[in-house]
Amino acid sequence: MNKTVEEINKMIMEDAPMEEINDAIGYIDIYSCFDPIFEPPIDFLEECRKHWETAQSSFRKTIERKIGNTWYVIETECDGNEPLADKVKRLIFSDKGVIC
Repeated sequence: MNKTVEEINKMIMEDAPMEEINDAIGYIDIYSCFDPIFEPPIDFLEECRKHWETAQSSFRKTIERKIGNTWYVIETECDGNEPLADKVKRLIFSDKGVIC
């Protein structure tokens, strides 16, 4: 017999043996929680495809950070082919200098 959520919660709160809890929740299909609820509309998918085809292949962003009493402007660019460790090394040891 399937137990209700309240009954299962009560079992857990009362420290029921794990075997009994597993038997009580055995009927629940946990994988169904991950099923998609809906399929995106075709026009939305087409709009996304067009956007990504026309978008630049690299990601670029400029940020400002204050360290101590100095403001730094940092521009990053990533084309997806450079490992993160190389980006950090290049950022710290850049020969371009710092823009203040």
